Amino acid sequence: MRTAIHAAVLVGLSVGLGTPLHAQIDRAPPFPIDTPMRMRAIEAVCTGVNADARNDPRWASYPLKIELVDAAGRFLSGAQVTVTKDDEALASVNCAGPWVLFRLPQGAYRVTAQIEGVSRTTKANVGGSGQAKVILRFAGGAAPKR
Repeated sequence: MRTAIHAAVLVGLSVGLGTPLHAQIDRAPPFPIDTPMRMRAIEAVCTGVNADARNDPRWASYPLKIELVDAAGRFLSGAQVTVTKDDEALASVNCAGPWVLFRLPQGAYRVTAQIEGVSRTTKANVGGSGQAKVILRFAGGAAPKR
């Protein structure tokens, strides 16, 4: 499996005496569908566009799965998904599919998704085994994945 460095990650920078400098996350370049990409120590994949992709056995090994849906549970696409830990942005993915999967170490994270100016945020706890699943539901302002 080929992975690549992707410029979508933003992390807190330090200058001077270690003062954190918090950068604002701009919209990341689009992620390729069904292709795992590495952003420093984090791997992510944008997927879930069709049944074959959703049933791909590779995705079960990712500790965090984020699903984007509308109020009726239909899949959505076109989200900017950002994962943070301790107020530090670790990864930001511009995904054309309804699922974003992250390979992250154990811990507590905050997940934010934005579609067409509408944001949803929730907490995610990644454990030592299994897959944590987060569903971000958008009541309006987002177009369903067709």
